[in-house]
Amino acid sequence: MNLFGKIIFRKLKSTEAFEQEKDDLLRAYERYRAIENSELLQEYKALRKEVKSAAFKENKKVLINRKFEDTEEYRNWKKFHKLEKNCKLHRYYTIAASKELAAFLDFKGTPQYEFIGNKLELKKSETLREFRAYEKSKDYKLYTRFHDSYVIKEYERLKAVVSSNGFVEFKEFWSDPHRWTKTDAYKQEEKFRQLSQHTDIVFYQRTDPASFAFHANWKLAFNDEFNGVSLDRKIWDNGYFFTDPTLIRNYSLTQHNQANNQGKNVSVADGCMVIETLKEETRARAWDEKLGFVFHDFAYTSDVINAGAAFQFSEGIAEVKLKVRDGYITHVFSLVSENKLPQINVFHFDGKHVTVGNAWKEGSQTEIVKGISPSDFYIYKVEWTSEELIWSVNNLEIFRTRKGVPSIPLFPLFASIVDKNQDDTGVLEVDWVRIYQKRNA
Repeated sequence: MNLFGKIIFRKLKSTEAFEQEKDDLLRAYERYRAIENSELLQEYKALRKEVKSAAFKENKKVLINRKFEDTEEYRNWKKFHKLEKNCKLHRYYTIAASKELAAFLDFKGTPQYEFIGNKLELKKSETLREFRAYEKSKDYKLYTRFHDSYVIKEYERLKAVVSSNGFVEFKEFWSDPHRWTKTDAYKQEEKFRQLSQHTDIVFYQRTDPASFAFHANWKLAFNDEFNGVSLDRKIWDNGYFFTDPTLIRNYSLTQHNQANNQGKNVSVADGCMVIETLKEETRARAWDEKLGFVFHDFAYTSDVINAGAAFQFSEGIAEVKLKVRDGYITHVFSLVSENKLPQINVFHFDGKHVTVGNAWKEGSQTEIVKGISPSDFYIYKVEWTSEELIWSVNNLEIFRTRKGVPSIPLFPLFASIVDKNQDDTGVLEVDWVRIYQKRNA
């Protein structure tokens, strides 16, 4: 699939918009994961489970609608107050506390009590006549009626019940029309309501986790944002990479018109890595396919850098944001091995056309990317699986193939080259490079 001019490229998002979308998505994903692992969300979920439960809802309904009059406690309270209004009951307690009753009960326990019904003895003793009169009195009859009766026992029981702290609190609670707002359940519901309006919870609830499929499935395994003041030497080396440390790495090729300048033409400033190709004559070590290493005269200097010692990977996604300016020479961002092949060109500019493609022992393929200007920043990407390679620019797929898919680890390489048919200077500007791999890989 190729980009046939500007008509198709109407589908292409601007680099600024596409990058902003990517950055926003990453920030949203990081925020979503942070909330997902937060105590705030755990508290919200626990409260939601509680306040949405059938038991909580039923309890709330009871607390709001039930009244003191609907309770067994109310029935006890009502019975007590009915008894409390009984004047005979009050008279009983007056009698029970009287000196007259006490004196009579004491007398009743003496041997003299047996003569209280003897007429002869009554005539002889005024005291006996007085106790006889008390025994026949309405007060004593009322006393004997209530003493140790069910009524007194029930009254005493109810009095103990309604005067207890628990009953008083119960009555106050169920008599209060605003009782729901004074419960722990109400506090839970209010806390849940507040958390439901928390910006993080609202964000979490409204966000579809499926929108984070990329970040959920892919992890950033390698990147350089070039935010320093010089090239990070823990990541990048000058020249070419070989596993054997005895092999020469800093050299040029006689078929090119530029000498690779051991990193002197590489700089980092304003958040970009720059490889600048200059017109300056120099003599440098170069590899000649027939003669081997020779010293060769070059009309230009430039550079090549690689991350072979720092990072190599098999399968994944490689992205780079870059542009070229000034002149018509070759600039490359590739995934390579220490051998010449295989190679994946994520971005290749030959001075005229931007191309993508790959090369392997048995062949190569190149696809021209039309409708874009290499002098503008674009985000170039290749997705490398075991079965195919898929290239895209910003949000738009431009080419895919199942041919020549590498099966060995590769590493990133940047180079600016003055090819044998070129005679110019130029600049490659790289804003960032990122490589992702499957999280389960």
